Amino acid sequence: MKKAFIIILLILLFNIDIFSEESEITIIRDKPTTLTYPSFNHTPFGIHRGTPFWLKVFLGNRTYFNDPQDLAATKLLADKSREPYQLTVYGVNSGNSEIIYNPSMYSLGIFGRYGRGEGELNHPVGIACNEEGDIYIADTGNNRISRWFNDSKKVRFIRNIGYYGENAGEFKEPKYVALDSMGRVYISDTGNNRVQVFDKSGGFLYMIDKTKGISNPQGIAVTDSFENYSGYRYDFIFLVDGNYNRIQKFDFKGNLIRTVRVDNFLNKEVKLTTLENDYYGNVYVVDNLNSCIYKFTPDLYYVTSFGKYGTDDYEFEDPTGIAIYKKFGQVFVSDKESAQYFWICSDAINFKAKKIQENEIQFDFFLTEKSFISIEIEDASVENSGQKITVCDKVTLEIGKNSLSWTVPEEYKEFLKAGKYYNAVITVMSTYSSYPHIKKIIKTLLFL
Repeated sequence: MKKAFIIILLILLFNIDIFSEESEITIIRDKPTTLTYPSFNHTPFGIHRGTPFWLKVFLGNRTYFNDPQDLAATKLLADKSREPYQLTVYGVNSGNSEIIYNPSMYSLGIFGRYGRGEGELNHPVGIACNEEGDIYIADTGNNRISRWFNDSKKVRFIRNIGYYGENAGEFKEPKYVALDSMGRVYISDTGNNRVQVFDKSGGFLYMIDKTKGISNPQGIAVTDSFENYSGYRYDFIFLVDGNYNRIQKFDFKGNLIRTVRVDNFLNKEVKLTTLENDYYGNVYVVDNLNSCIYKFTPDLYYVTSFGKYGTDDYEFEDPTGIAIYKKFGQVFVSDKESAQYFWICSDAINFKAKKIQENEIQFDFFLTEKSFISIEIEDASVENSGQKITVCDKVTLEIGKNSLSWTVPEEYKEFLKAGKYYNAVITVMSTYSSYPHIKKIIKTLLFL
């Protein structure tokens, strides 16, 4: 512990001046920004990736990463000591049959241990939590759901729900779990090819089974009309199933709304594990095989992918779990030997500018998030660098394809001359989460 204290003290001393610069805006030009790392003051000691090194700093020899799986995150109502963006995050360390979490922004703790008794787990996979302090764990190896409670001071075991079987309220290797705002519990009962729904106390309510098209259910996420922090107030269940290659959307009555075969759409093999919704209802899906995150709209239309295999920044090593705190767009992703912390940001893909007719310019781009966008035109020549005009300033546009046409005003015709090259510059900022701390700037050549 003395060594850990010295390391942390050195980090604080080294970064003491950074806190005073927090108000500065970070400009990103050369990296994808569908997700981005938070600014320093919104991380513990500036750490955005929890590696084996940091796990050892905080927990010593008490544990190690061993098959990390799902994540869950919330802001506990009982926790009055932290800033609103300082969350409690739970991570399933499946190989050690335990849960790693942060009792504070600057500490880590563990609960659960291997076994079959009360308060014990057997290679759990999924986890869900809420601001009230409820925690539900898919205790896969024990064929049950394990319920816990965090009062912000201590995590304690409450009870087990279910046992092995095929009847209502029984499970075969349940994998993932989700909660709605009313406290209902949605469980991927994988071995029984169904989703079971329970009340907060563990009373069985209903199921959606293979007669509705469910097969091998995995990750599950829920949106509902009573959520506190959501701009997407509709009652839906989102599910990964099939051969780890399909996303399905159901209403709460079990009616199938839409199905997407991700492998067919992307024309490649995938292994989807789990998924989460953001504030706007967009769906983020983990692909363990291709080490990336896919983003879809709430209607399951593909938006983009983020990340690739590796251990550097903006890379994943066989990712397994994801959690999103909707209020501030905070995203947590687990992989083989780390957990990463992101903010939701936005990117403009395929930004192009062209003259479509005399005195009219068109700007085309694809936004990966609802965004504030600004466009400027600047002289591309060195001798006239710095001269620019504003096309639009902080216009709100929706996710997806966007096209803006701009008629050149009379006062700018002297500056914008036919036969010359200019730079079209787009500035993109998300409407929440990373806003206003981070913005993406992209340039493209414009010939008039």
